[in-house]
Amino acid sequence: MLDTLKICKEKNHEDASYKLYELINSRISSNNNYNIGLSGGSTPKEFYNILAKNNKDQENITLWTVDDRHVSTESHLSNQSMINEIFSNTSFNILPYAFEENPHESVRKYTELVLSNITKFNAAILGVGDDGHIASLFPNTEAMNNDSFGFVANEVNILSKWRITSTFKLLETVEDIFLLVTGDNKNSILQEIGKNNSLPVNELINRRQKTVLITDQKI
Repeated sequence: MLDTLKICKEKNHEDASYKLYELINSRISSNNNYNIGLSGGSTPKEFYNILAKNNKDQENITLWTVDDRHVSTESHLSNQSMINEIFSNTSFNILPYAFEENPHESVRKYTELVLSNITKFNAAILGVGDDGHIASLFPNTEAMNNDSFGFVANEVNILSKWRITSTFKLLETVEDIFLLVTGDNKNSILQEIGKNNSLPVNELINRRQKTVLITDQKI
């Protein structure tokens, strides 16, 4: 197990989501301005709903999107659409990913938007795929070797041909990375997290001084 990985073991998904909320909220409370990178998928939704409900009137919270499929926000595949819906009744500052026909143009504009609003990245919530991918950094894709700071277009051909994703260079600078990995279906990949191999999740852990894993499974 990599010594830079801290593990929080909870009883179930609900407890894991609330543990993540407690950790994030303690940091929000001690910062005048706080930004959080959000991922898609069903796993973080409970945490998002807790955050939206309990902190809805706070204007010091900025949300940015860790990665997204290159689809319109009208698509059910859009991470940004989910984020917009959950946080629509809050006072948070949402930095929205905007779809352009050319994924590289989408990336250029989103990098410009995020970096013009954020100089220090406070937190990011990441899931881990069965293949070890984090954000849209999939094994054996070009973005794995991209050393730029910001966001890049990555051809993955999974649900959508292209995705936009934060780069390793950006994610390694985030003050707090939280890996939220729950459910029996994550048992196999959990056994690989924290090992010294080339999986994207371990590449990120290796680049960082500390990463927090919150799970309801044995590891």
